[in-house]
Amino acid sequence: MRPHSKVQVQIDGEACLAYGDCAELAPEAFEVGDTARIVGSAPLEELIDAARACPSEAITVIDAETGEQIAP
Repeated sequence: MRPHSKVQVQIDGEACLAYGDCAELAPEAFEVGDTARIVGSAPLEELIDAARACPSEAITVIDAETGEQIAP
């Protein structure tokens, strides 16, 4: 993946259990109420860390150009 590639972040609302790990790791990108939601952007590494930390694997980070799943 190129260093400045665009990514798409998806949250599976059915799978999300609102643990809040994503908001702790990338607070500028995620907000958690009943479920997590995307509220902004964050550095790629933070988005990947948030996706990997999600206990319910509800967050997916995808390379927007290739469609390749980057995380989890």
